[in-house]
Amino acid sequence: MLKNKTFEKEELKGQDLENEIFVSCRFIGCDLRFTSFRNCEFKVCDLTGCIFDMTSFFGCKFPETKLSNLNFSEVSIKECDFSLCVAENCIFEQFRDKAKVIRKSFDLRNSNFSHANFSRSIFNFCNLAKNSFNESNLEGVVFERCDLSETDFNGANITGVNFNNSKIDKTKLDLNGFIHFGNSKGFVISQ
Repeated sequence: MLKNKTFEKEELKGQDLENEIFVSCRFIGCDLRFTSFRNCEFKVCDLTGCIFDMTSFFGCKFPETKLSNLNFSEVSIKECDFSLCVAENCIFEQFRDKAKVIRKSFDLRNSNFSHANFSRSIFNFCNLAKNSFNESNLEGVVFERCDLSETDFNGANITGVNFNNSKIDKTKLDLNGFIHFGNSKGFVISQ
């Protein structure tokens, strides 16, 4: 277990880390290029401004960790638990080419996004089918061309959320979310 550590800019670059627990660690501005995290847990850590390139997170957890202002386009994510994290102003998308012109599907299935803060983040061409955003703050989030089939948004704040060209099939909303969604499309509740 690593506790209260501040990582130097290139200290973890190119490392393969497995089953590590980071508690109250600061990774601010760290270069995590070619770094792999497998079954690691980041408790109350700060990864703000990290540099990602060929970085991977497999089976990782991020309780109460700050992941804000990050671009995940160069990150592989598999079966991660983002519940309770703060990931404001993030971009979740991937590209087929290094020129970053042609997007490819970002498979985020089997991850958990509940009870987290993703306000003002962008999910572009992401497969989020059967995931949970239950009780999350999604204020101002953009879901562009995402697969949201059977995704759970119960209790989530979806004020100002944009579901542009996203697949919505058996997607779960509570009454409050349904009202916010209707209002965003210009509907009003009549008496």
